[in-house]
Amino acid sequence: MQNEIKTQDYTTVKSLFICVGFTALYLLIAGSSTLWDRDEPRYARVTAEMVESGNYLVPTFNGEVWFDKPILLYWLMSVPVRLLGPSEIACRFAGVIGTAVTLLLTFFIGKKLFDTKSGLWAEAILGTTLLMLFVGSSALVDGTALPFIVGAMAIFVGRQGEKIRAIDSGAIGVLIGLGMLAKGPLGLLPVFVMIVTIWFGHKNIGGFIRNFIWVLIAVVIAAGIFLLWAIPANRATDGELYKVFFGKHIVGRALSPMEGHGGNFFKYLPYYPAIMVAGFFPWVIFLPGAFSSIISKRIGNAGARNILLSWITVTVVLMTFAATKLPHYILFAWPAMAVMVGGTITAAGKNIFNKQDKKWLRGGVWFSGPVGLGIAGGLISIGHFIKIEGLILPGLICGTIVLAMTIICCYLQVREKFIGTAKVVLAGVLIFITPLLFVLLPAIEAIKISPHIAKVIQEKTGKDVPVAMYKYAEPTLNFYVGRNITQLRKTDEVVGWLKGAETRVLIIPRKDFEDIRQNAGDIAFEEIASKKGINYSKGKEVEVVALLVKTQTRQ
Repeated sequence: MQNEIKTQDYTTVKSLFICVGFTALYLLIAGSSTLWDRDEPRYARVTAEMVESGNYLVPTFNGEVWFDKPILLYWLMSVPVRLLGPSEIACRFAGVIGTAVTLLLTFFIGKKLFDTKSGLWAEAILGTTLLMLFVGSSALVDGTALPFIVGAMAIFVGRQGEKIRAIDSGAIGVLIGLGMLAKGPLGLLPVFVMIVTIWFGHKNIGGFIRNFIWVLIAVVIAAGIFLLWAIPANRATDGELYKVFFGKHIVGRALSPMEGHGGNFFKYLPYYPAIMVAGFFPWVIFLPGAFSSIISKRIGNAGARNILLSWITVTVVLMTFAATKLPHYILFAWPAMAVMVGGTITAAGKNIFNKQDKKWLRGGVWFSGPVGLGIAGGLISIGHFIKIEGLILPGLICGTIVLAMTIICCYLQVREKFIGTAKVVLAGVLIFITPLLFVLLPAIEAIKISPHIAKVIQEKTGKDVPVAMYKYAEPTLNFYVGRNITQLRKTDEVVGWLKGAETRVLIIPRKDFEDIRQNAGDIAFEEIASKKGINYSKGKEVEVVALLVKTQTRQ
């Protein structure tokens, strides 16, 4: 008994050690680049404005009410921003910590559904998937929402095969409520997973009804937590929350694609399966075998198989029916897939698979191989397509590492050296991150326009000097300039701004300014900054200039 307790303590310490290691790694990634358009700087600027104004009820962006997302993200981000100032690491800190907590929860779920070794593998797998690496080191809502909704699932998993108790229902309700405060309706995803799991796992109708009622009580608690903020925020803005958040961003996103993210339902049916293949890289090499071993009942008990399959299937199906589609909408399924793959790797070490399972494990190369070759090819050729000095060598180094990892893993997988594959994948990702941090990401900074332009504006103008932008409405400008920016939409507005009576700044693509300049007449201005780069949110190369327009003398 004492030996068993010591073993459990050791594995817990090991899990914490893995978590601390990933936290440090993600913080390094978070601090290695400026913010990426467009969501990161939007959330970061909203948080900065919240800290500046002291208004923690109604979020604003560029001085206007901003209800695109609920409030919890900004509350959590505001703590490091108040302590460290509005820097990249401060804005991304909450997401990194949220990801670390999610990794620990994934370990617990893997340990509960399979065994300790599977839980440790699941923790490491989740932290090294492509989509998790990006989201977890960014100032995005998903990194802060995941620990709450995965935490709700962890409580549910902890009651596997047993009755849900009042305390479980209360804890699940609180966590889902916090998830809703972070991510809106996507915070309810665990509810649908739980209901489907209970239905397929119930032994009698009475047990189903009892557990179903406890889940509904959790939903009521969650709704109450969300409304504690939503009702006063809606009143403070004369119903704006209801119109924008519920009307536009919930109903609107569900019924029609927003900002071009989605399209014809049947055309986009393969969208999320493709995201699972690409976003779960490089561990996707184990995914076909993991599904095979779960479905064929080779790993896990009936309860574990029911939970994992329900978790993944419900998430993907629900998001498929939503008209707006983005990769991170199904990130909630990643811990379940990591646990499933972790259990598969552990089982492979015990050599319990039959020929069918091994066939599907070998077949993973048909998914991992093309994705790996595509990523490697893109990195190796990036410097040739984007004509930025210093980008060719970093791309070549990173691309070569991905290529080598892909080839070695495919070779080992086909040879049925599954544990060897897992070790190479883990080592390959960690090796890849080194040149990514110290070579590639610094080189990519050369293509970013806004940070350079904003830095010069801050150096050469005071906080009270008004700034406007025309045909370059990127949120990174709002964040890095650190003040509200007037957005000009017509050439007449630009001419009027240039002829204003006070000193002011105009940010505009050079090509558009040259077209407008001839109609503006005599204007006293100084070009204080220019930057040629990639407006990557639109996929276009552009040169942007910042013009300091001098005070105009009135006759």
